[in-house]
This record gives sequence, C-alpha cells and structure tokens, in this order.
Amino acid sequence: MIEVRNVVKGYTRTPVLKDISLTVERGEIHGLIGENSAGKTTLIKCVAGIYRTDKGEVLYDGAPVYDNPEVKEKIGYVADYNEYIPYYTIQGMVSMYRKFYPRFNTEKFNSFNQVFELPVNKRIHTLSKGQKMRLAFMLEVSKEPDYLILDEPTSGLDPVAKARFLEMLITEVENQDMGVLISSHNLEGLEKICDMVTMMHKGEVERQMSMEDMKNTLVKLNVIFECGAGKELYSLPQILKISNVGSIYTLVVREYDEELSAKLKKLGASLIEPLDVSLEEMFVILEEARERETAGNETRDKETRAKGTRGKETREKKTGDKDAENEEGES
Repeated sequence: MIEVRNVVKGYTRTPVLKDISLTVERGEIHGLIGENSAGKTTLIKCVAGIYRTDKGEVLYDGAPVYDNPEVKEKIGYVADYNEYIPYYTIQGMVSMYRKFYPRFNTEKFNSFNQVFELPVNKRIHTLSKGQKMRLAFMLEVSKEPDYLILDEPTSGLDPVAKARFLEMLITEVENQDMGVLISSHNLEGLEKICDMVTMMHKGEVERQMSMEDMKNTLVKLNVIFECGAGKELYSLPQILKISNVGSIYTLVVREYDEELSAKLKKLGASLIEPLDVSLEEMFVILEEARERETAGNETRDKETRAKGTRGKETREKKTGDKDAENEEGES
C-alpha cells in the first residue's frame, strides 16, 4: 500500500502541498483531480520519490520511498512529459531497461506495441509527444511494477489511443494486482476506471472518497414547472445551478431527499426526474460554486471595510464638532 502521510512541500517559502494524506491499495486505481496549480504534479513527484517532502512521509508497504532504490524498483512512473536518450532507438531503450530492471518483460512490451504500433528502429528525438507517452507507458508497465504512478498519461493521445490505453491499464491492474495513482484532466476517462478519487484545491485535499460516493455528491434533476418557476426556487440553498428550456428546468443540487422533493412539489413541480452527474460536470459546477462563494466573501469584506471607514469618519467628525463647541464655550 502507498501511504501519503501529512505531506507538506513548498518551493522557497511558498507552500504548494499543505498536509496531504491519501492511500493507494494494491489492485486499486486512485484518481487525482484539481485545477491547474492545485499541486497535483508536485504531489505525484513526491509519491514517485523524486522530491523530498518538507514534512510528512511517503511510504510503500511501510518503507520510505525517497532515496530508496529497493522501493523504487517496485514503482513505474510516467511523467507528464517524458524525455529519454534522444539518439537511442526504441529498441535501444528496451535493451537498456532490460539491463536495469530484472523484472522487465520484453514479451509484454512487444504485445503492447502490437496495439500502439511504434516503429522500434525509430530514434527517440523523432517521436511526437503522443508517441513518447505511449513509449513511456509501455516501458514502465513492462517493468511489472507493484505500483504505477501516472501524471497526465493521456496527454497527446488521440481518442482511439486513449481508449486503448484505458483498456490496457485496467487489464494490468486486474492481472498484476497493481496499485495505480493517476493524475489527469481527462475526467471522462478517470470516471470509467477509478475506484477512489482525491480532489485537490490550492495544495489541499478538498474531497476524498470512492468514485461512487463522489458521483453521488451532486444530483441532477429534470423538473417540470408547467406554469413556470417562481423566485422561491432560486433561493433554495441546496441548488447550485439552474437552467431551463420552457417549462423544463434542470437543477443541480447538493443533496436530493424527500424534504427537497416536497419543497419542489409545493412550488409547482409536476414531474421530478433524478439523473446522474458526470465527474466532469461535478468538477465544473463545484468550481463555479467556489468562485461565486469567493466573490461573495470578497464583496462582504469590502462592504465591512467601507462601513468601518465611514464609521471612523463619522466618529472623527463628531469629535471635531465637540472640540469646536468646547472652544466656543471657553471663548
């Protein structure tokens, strides 16, 4: 099992990761999602043993990963951008991997390449980004690692290659009982393969749960208001998003229960149809809700400061008037 325990990491004095904890079991695919600059790549590099953590630790089956060659032999790592010896051919890279990694399975590499069809006599520097990503995946999985760390592995892949990649990854997890930590903006792909999901925001874990529970965080409702919806609908706190076409309203709500159903019917709903929310929809909606909340907090802070300034000016004016009266009285 991979254990990330209270990891803190920063560059100079700027914190990037703030008390991050998560686990990845063998045979599990754990997805890592978040906006750009959320800290996903920094966390991935800490988990892969490339970066030393400032605080906390990363353990593989109880052993620390950083500066530990024995543990790293059990890890496959595919970066978001992969560079190899540029003048080597693909076959040359396979030969080198075979020398460095005793568990390297050449037959498996060749089997993968029957799907990805990379010319083995082609030099690395002539490969496209997508071809380098396929090569990295094939090389790292052919090491037959216990754990596989992937950072944007579908970047540069066409739709057909993405689908094949996901199929091959699932097969390897099932056959090898391999634990996988995968960071990706391809949320549609993650939704199909992940058992667990961690959502990061500004270097912190915002949500962490099973994929099933994550998808149940929000519910989409198709609701028919034959006479239109009144203002009361827009004030219900559970509703994050509302759109409509004629009398059909689409609502995205945090929690859908009998109480909310009764409220909607009281407001005139003649039909309520619950629908699933995709992982991508959920991520976008939560981001939008967070932005609105942040904007609202900033507005309230400005109003509070403005009231404080006006109050101070009023108090100063009253003090000045009182001093003037005292001076007139003394005259």
